Amino acid sequence: MYYVILGIDKPGTGQERLDTIGAFQAWIDDHPEHPDVTVHHGGPTFEDDGETMNGTVNVIEAPSLEAARAFAEDSPYRKAGIYAEFHVRPWSWRTGRPG
Repeated sequence: MYYVILGIDKPGTGQERLDTIGAFQAWIDDHPEHPDVTVHHGGPTFEDDGETMNGTVNVIEAPSLEAARAFAEDSPYRKAGIYAEFHVRPWSWRTGRPG
């Protein structure tokens, strides 16, 4: 099943996000502790100025909601306490689906 992970940053955590971005990108690319999770899409969200990052959206495939939540909890951004809000939701992929 597919899941959307949405993290919305706490105000004032821009530098922490920049300090953690390398670890986050490495984790997205390689997460051996979650071999059953595939990351399909992802990227930052922005303030209205289109330049200031303020969150993250990822679309993953996982065998269960529990597996998706476990994967999401291991996010370097999550561990760094950057998110004010954090959600993992089952998702029905209707358009633009790969394969």
